[in-house]
Amino acid sequence: EYTTLGKASSALVNVTVTPKNQPDRAIVFQYTYIAVSPAVSAFTPTSGLNDVVREVKVQIAYLPFPGTVLVTFGGVEVPSSVHASSNKKSSLVMFNTTKSLLGAIPVAIKPKKCLDPCVDQVNFTFTSLDASVPSLLAPPSGMASQQATLPKITLEKFPAEYSSLVVTMVASNRTELACTVQKVDRMGDLTQLDVLTPAALVEGGYSVRISVTDSGGLKTVSIESFVVYDGLAAKVVSYGPAMVPTVASAGGRLLQLRSRVSATMANF
Repeated sequence: EYTTLGKASSALVNVTVTPKNQPDRAIVFQYTYIAVSPAVSAFTPTSGLNDVVREVKVQIAYLPFPGTVLVTFGGVEVPSSVHASSNKKSSLVMFNTTKSLLGAIPVAIKPKKCLDPCVDQVNFTFTSLDASVPSLLAPPSGMASQQATLPKITLEKFPAEYSSLVVTMVASNRTELACTVQKVDRMGDLTQLDVLTPAALVEGGYSVRISVTDSGGLKTVSIESFVVYDGLAAKVVSYGPAMVPTVASAGGRLLQLRSRVSATMANF
């Protein structure tokens, strides 16, 4: 460890190696010390809903140690601590988020005694998610292209009052197909949508986007990797066994086997 580097980015020192039995055969070479800067190795969680306070754990390399830290979340100091397992090479810092903030929240961590601008400060962003955005409950994964309606879409935290509701199917080529919401059913804390299939729907992969606007603004949730397939095409529903032997050994001889495989077909 080299402790006299100060504010320099590096230092060149002479190293002498002298054999004890032959001091006249000493060799000299130069060695460069390079200053290390604190850096965030990892942090978890990287995001969270903005309706609760969460503890975030941050692993920081080469943070000045020992000492206390100052953590700001969205520009405001928050409670923090340094774990007892920390050392000069790696420090584990814990802090609490605050509620209500939304989006990419800047986080800054520095030694408490380090004056601004602090060269030992590390920065990263924590994603604070809107807790009021509806969430999907067991979303459907696909449907036959011949169906007149999409499979029922069930949502939690759907607003009691809204000014607009739009369902769109987005194809892999970014083509957007507008859907018609036929019915909105309330079932306690859950809401179920009945949605008509777009007329121009073809087979392929889609993202089903549900956008609802209430007094808090636009909120969007999507069903990804939604597959539209030909419901009349022949296909294998199941088969078994998955693997069978083709030969067997008996009395030192190899015998060929004829195994039976069963398959269940649809639209065959």
